[in-house]
Amino acid sequence: MFSLYRKELKQFFGSLVGYLAIITFLLLSSLFLWVFPGVYNIPDSGYATLEPFFNLAPWLYLFLIPAITMRLFSEERRTGTIELLLTRPLSDFHIVFAKFLAAFTLVVFTLVPTLIHFWAVWQLGNPVGSIDTGSTWGAYFGLFFLAAIFVSIGLFASANTDNQIVAFISAMALSFVFFIGFEFIGGTGIPHYLEKILTWMSINEHFASVGRGVIDLGDTMYFLGLASLFLMLAMISIRKVRLSGQKLWKMGLYGGLVLIFIFVLSESLRFRIDLTSDKRYTLTHAARGIAESINEPVTIDLYLAGELQPGFRKLQNEIIGKIRDLDRYSGSPVRVVIKDPYEESTAANRNQYFEDLAGKGVLPTDVRQRTEQGTITRLIFPGAIVRMGGREVAVNFLKHNPGFSAEVNLNHSVESIEYELVSAIKRLAVAEKHTLAFMQGHDELNPYEVRDLVESASEMFEVSFITPEELEAVNKQPDILVIADPKLAFTEKDKFIIDQAFMAGSRLVWLIDPVQVSLDSLSRGMMTLAFPNDLNLDDLLFNYGARINTDLIQDVVCLQILVNTAPSTSRPEFSPQPWYYSPLLTPNDQHPISRHLNLLMSEFVSSLDTVAGAGNIRKTVILGSSPYARIVRTPASVSLGIIDSPPARELFNIPHIPTGVLLEGEFHSAFRNRMLNQLGIDNAQIRNQTKNGKMMVFADGSLIANKVRYQQGREPEFLPLGYDRVSQQTFGNKEYFMNVLRYLSDDTGVMDLRNRNVQLRLLDKVKLRESRQFWALTNTAFPIFMVLIFGVVYHFLRQRRWKVNKS
Repeated sequence: MFSLYRKELKQFFGSLVGYLAIITFLLLSSLFLWVFPGVYNIPDSGYATLEPFFNLAPWLYLFLIPAITMRLFSEERRTGTIELLLTRPLSDFHIVFAKFLAAFTLVVFTLVPTLIHFWAVWQLGNPVGSIDTGSTWGAYFGLFFLAAIFVSIGLFASANTDNQIVAFISAMALSFVFFIGFEFIGGTGIPHYLEKILTWMSINEHFASVGRGVIDLGDTMYFLGLASLFLMLAMISIRKVRLSGQKLWKMGLYGGLVLIFIFVLSESLRFRIDLTSDKRYTLTHAARGIAESINEPVTIDLYLAGELQPGFRKLQNEIIGKIRDLDRYSGSPVRVVIKDPYEESTAANRNQYFEDLAGKGVLPTDVRQRTEQGTITRLIFPGAIVRMGGREVAVNFLKHNPGFSAEVNLNHSVESIEYELVSAIKRLAVAEKHTLAFMQGHDELNPYEVRDLVESASEMFEVSFITPEELEAVNKQPDILVIADPKLAFTEKDKFIIDQAFMAGSRLVWLIDPVQVSLDSLSRGMMTLAFPNDLNLDDLLFNYGARINTDLIQDVVCLQILVNTAPSTSRPEFSPQPWYYSPLLTPNDQHPISRHLNLLMSEFVSSLDTVAGAGNIRKTVILGSSPYARIVRTPASVSLGIIDSPPARELFNIPHIPTGVLLEGEFHSAFRNRMLNQLGIDNAQIRNQTKNGKMMVFADGSLIANKVRYQQGREPEFLPLGYDRVSQQTFGNKEYFMNVLRYLSDDTGVMDLRNRNVQLRLLDKVKLRESRQFWALTNTAFPIFMVLIFGVVYHFLRQRRWKVNKS
């Protein structure tokens, strides 16, 4: 067998056609990757990855591998040496496998010079070496698997004809059908079970997984099984003249049974190895649990389609890959349908389609693209609609934090894909909404002041406003109780009712202003007084592990307010000036609630401390000041004069003052071991502890308040939560507190998916700008130079050996 293997290699390396095929493959791949603009150009993508090469290589394989395999059996038939070959002391398997190994070796030889691309991306990474090596080697394994199937198909095509051209065309056509043809047919709206079978038969479906660095046992069985099937067909084909029709029919039946066996086996195998350094293609335990619990088909219409920039194209691929991962573990099918909003034929229909998508909650974003006509602004929809059981919910994947660059925001979007999909599926699967109640009766924020948050929360919660008396009377405690900016003191009975609701399983959100002061009062004069406001909550919060201080925070990182800076005798001129009493609070970037969120706007915020509390309580600071803040004790005067005469910068020397804390764990009741006869309560009825309690305490009551404009005789108007009229920015208040509500109502660990970390791997833009031509020339010329050197050395050694043997 090895003599036949060596003979095939010698014939290939001894022919000019072989070298032309290899050089053509290397030249085309280098030009597409480094010279020609387009979706495969690595420098244009800006990412330190060889993903463009692994997307391009299969299409070049469609020409390279048929060129390698076309003569392996067809030439034997044309020259009549096939009979002589079959009479050699070799089994049919050894004959076919020897030729297979020879062709496969040639493909591997062709891939060796492409390692120059890996070295180049390694050197161009920012920092150097930022390319994911595990993912890259896994993708090379995928190319080897793909080569094995294409070589097997090529051998089968060559074994059925004595014409090399026919063998080349038929191998290319058959490879194309198996690579993408079945998947194309499966996407034409046929029944799902047929779509699943045809998609499974598509090589691209399995290569897409392996090509990103995931070695799946099911995909491996598919590649090995399909390659073995075509090798078996090639064995049958070289002997077909000696086989009866009945025997050929039986062998065809056996081949079909083998294909069914491979399908069943590959679908049942769940073992996989994620070679990526950050394991970004491994589903978390929570995600797998949600996927396995799916009992209805899920359809995801993805609207991120059409002509996309590299960053958005990467986001699209990651979304599709994550949906396939969920489908792999789901109890019912999870399918993705890619819809391009620009496929509408007329501008009017297209605009209406855009409005319909926005009305359903899929938000557009505008991107600037360079075209032959110049730079244009184009709307894209980086979102999807998830449907299950007649219900649907919109998902927006793009994260936008003004403090981060576009590349960082896109990377954050990639990190959150799993969370967005799993949380959407979970919402659709839950038959009954959680309950959310806002406490009333102590001059808390009214429904108008929390309207924006309530409207957003109503998609997931049944929202109500409740007094302590109503809370005491309800049969089922609300899942979440929010006490937002009370201004009147709580009675002991009110505190007891809240405590017992917490002990019964309600989760609490406290937004407390311990200092009484308002920016509106400054509009009537240059100064006002800030003084403590005793709400009679100190003992209750202290028992739970938190203490809110009666002080105010001044922060260099703050909002601006409009101040009249014109002389008193001149016409008023208002200009924005920093207002240190309105800090822009910084979320804890290490916690799933606040990871990668924008700053939060606040007004007259106080500091807080954590204390031991009663029970086994875990305390996490989730919101704080910037590194440049200071504390002002109260009572104190608050004056607009601070704008003209600000405190010395060195006084802002207290970093990260806590303003929000998460408390979790086992809590003891604040009324345990207390005599409650004066409240008319029997001590035997008290719930003394809760073992899985969660609450959050914030030292600012206005964090969830949207601005309201009251007009006599008309419905009040309100601004979006977090919107600042001076800077015209929308800060992260709403998204932050929506995450607060999600976290408090989540006992499955889905919120922890927001902590997934995907390393951002970018190319060094400075290096590319200074030496792009050098890298393009190196990556184009070096692979071809390697092949030419090998050819010259090989022919020199071959001639030398021939002369020695002749003498």
